Amino acid sequence: MDYKLSRLFLLIILALFIFSGCGKNEKPKKKFDTTPVSIKQFGTPPGADPTVSAELGGKGFKGDGWSTKADYNILGNPKAVKGGSLIMTMRDFPVTLRIYGKDFNSDFNSMAEEMMYEPLVGEDPVTGDYTPRLATHWQISPDKMTFKFRINPDARWADGKPVTSEDVIATWKLITDAGIMDVYFNELYRTYEQPVAESKYIVSVKSKQLNWRQFVYFGVYMKILPAHIIGSISGKEFLEKFQFDFIPGSGAYIVDKNEIKKGQSVMIRRRSDYWGEKEKFATGLYNFDLVRFEFMPDETIGFEKFKKGETDVYIVSRASIWAEKFEFDEFKRGVISRKRIFNENPGGTSGLALNMRKAPFNDVRVRKAFAFLYDREKFNEKLFFNAYLPIDSYFPGTEYENPMNPKIKFSIDSAQRLLSEAGWTEKNKDGYLLKDGKIFELDLPFQKGMDRYLTIYQEDLKKAGVKINLKEIDPPTMFKLGNERNFTIIPISFSGLRIPNPENSLKSSAADENGTTNWPGIKNQKIDELCAAYDVEFDVNKRVKILKEIDILAVNEYGIVFGWYPPYQRIAFHNKFGYPEGVIARNFDVITVLPYLWFNDPELALEYDAAVQDKGKVIPKGEEDNKYWQQLKEKKNAK
Repeated sequence: MDYKLSRLFLLIILALFIFSGCGKNEKPKKKFDTTPVSIKQFGTPPGADPTVSAELGGKGFKGDGWSTKADYNILGNPKAVKGGSLIMTMRDFPVTLRIYGKDFNSDFNSMAEEMMYEPLVGEDPVTGDYTPRLATHWQISPDKMTFKFRINPDARWADGKPVTSEDVIATWKLITDAGIMDVYFNELYRTYEQPVAESKYIVSVKSKQLNWRQFVYFGVYMKILPAHIIGSISGKEFLEKFQFDFIPGSGAYIVDKNEIKKGQSVMIRRRSDYWGEKEKFATGLYNFDLVRFEFMPDETIGFEKFKKGETDVYIVSRASIWAEKFEFDEFKRGVISRKRIFNENPGGTSGLALNMRKAPFNDVRVRKAFAFLYDREKFNEKLFFNAYLPIDSYFPGTEYENPMNPKIKFSIDSAQRLLSEAGWTEKNKDGYLLKDGKIFELDLPFQKGMDRYLTIYQEDLKKAGVKINLKEIDPPTMFKLGNERNFTIIPISFSGLRIPNPENSLKSSAADENGTTNWPGIKNQKIDELCAAYDVEFDVNKRVKILKEIDILAVNEYGIVFGWYPPYQRIAFHNKFGYPEGVIARNFDVITVLPYLWFNDPELALEYDAAVQDKGKVIPKGEEDNKYWQQLKEKKNAK
């Protein structure tokens, strides 16, 4: 008998012995029912509507003159097995469960929309080329202003109705409706004329402006919603009706509102009748029958529940947990494993935003002084176990980062010199700087946990003569203060974008608009000109060059006291799961893709169950550092 088969046979026997209760005829009880579900109400047969001609996208459509792709790379593991459950923790329950409209932007919603809703066009996970999704084919006009999509006649909503051009039109109308209270999305999608249904399966849309991102935003980023549910309601009604209720999508998963416990948990269940189950893009994806999310603001409690096996995966957000909290038996024996994933997920921007619109930060010398007093090296060494790299760019760790950007290092002398040049030359008896009879005093809001390093910053500012009052507030209040520009200095942490959009974070017009990430208020004419050039540059190499020029100009504004970022993502998990070679996607974060990318590996699960029962058993943990995507990039660049 083959060794691997023999080993598997022994594991099966051992598992049966364990689960039999040493002779008792008992089966392990399931914590949750993981049977795939269906909410189908309409039995639309597969295939195209026979009344639609081949020329209009119906049966026999050949795609002459259209673009499509059949030989693309897949994201999932072809050996993935369907079934079972995954239980994860997340920190904050989302303000809303909608994927559009006011307050929609949360980690949970980003993940849920990938599992429940679909765009017209997908992307090759390796090359970034466009691939089929809801649409089988697409067209871009010679002037790059008009886009057409041929919807797959087999595509179906969870309730069984076919996906059509009307759904695309209804989605566009919704996200351009001022009633959804999302200025950014309103304005972004109003740069298109209203889409037109050229047939049941062919929809076209014309851009009002020349911009290389226009096809991406409409075809790849816009998740389509069903017209028969949203088409007859206003944006305001949409906000109210679906605040904590999911609209059935065309994707592989659905949520029953009865399985939403506000502030506590959400269940996402796999559909038994997903239309795209056999499509190439779904290969190895959407494997768990049930994914349950439990929300725990307290990281310590979350980690303890994970260690006990009450949850399956733990996102390690703190360096101290990674460095100090894994000295326990289950980790040493391989029952629990962990990985650092070096992919190309954009690092994002974090640190402290300085409000340039008012004193004292309307003076670049003061802003630069505050950067000199932020001792990132000390924080990293004393608090973060040297786990992070300093941010010196608006595009840290990406090809867009300008290597010529200034690298600010801690220096009290440099800070004091700059403050003196800005007119802060006198001090009172307590050592605080004075100007016009007033001491240099500011309030700095923070969230719990930030005080670890902000108290150090507070002391170093005091040495330079600046008085900082730390004020603890909750995350929603913090966001509100920043978004309304009602602050002097405030912590920030903005996610990186897979496709950079400097207009939203650095253009002058974004400085005073709520809903943008230009919290500091940067207004630089040269940056504005480069943003305009970036929008109409269709050569990717030239776009990289433009972004590097924007980067160095923006960094020299000193609107942000930059923090740090990890060049990897850290996760711990119970060692019973399978996943692709790269563990997660090339340029996504763990939370967004892991729930629909991983799967229960039957062989690993047997070893895991045996090791849980036998405290003397050790199982392999595998390599801790996964650099698959990094190595793939290096090979590509070497060609």
